[in-house]
Amino acid sequence: MRAHLRRAAEAVAAAVFALLFLVFIVQVAMRFLFNRPLAWSDELIVILYILMVFWSAATLLKEKDHVMLDLVYAALPPGGQRAFAVLGAALTAGLLLVLLPEAFDYVRFMQRERTAVLDIPFSIVFAPFLLFVVVIAWRYLVKLARLFGREWRREL
Repeated sequence: MRAHLRRAAEAVAAAVFALLFLVFIVQVAMRFLFNRPLAWSDELIVILYILMVFWSAATLLKEKDHVMLDLVYAALPPGGQRAFAVLGAALTAGLLLVLLPEAFDYVRFMQRERTAVLDIPFSIVFAPFLLFVVVIAWRYLVKLARLFGREWRREL
């Protein structure tokens, strides 16, 4: 089941990237080949980029894929690494959960503003950020629970 969900998430990310690339190619062609720049293409590219970044970060990137400075962490024994991991997971999940109501309120507030050309509510543009916050907070809550379990070494 997990492999199917991952493939579906990859397919969504690939489709968004393909659409972004297609709009970019059309934009370049219209501007430089036909001297008829498109007003909506820049806006759509930005919206698709925001979607792609937050979707991919929430659903596809693993914690180990992120850039980390872990010189102190790597030098610690497993028990020390566990303590750092517990602290990091608790802080990350806690801060994201504290952020969530404010982020939701901001996205809801942005319903009244619309993009200049496509007239899309900014609440739709910024909605992927909410997905990102919820999924990453959930991941770190799961990690925190696993760090207190018998198989905690797998989380290091």
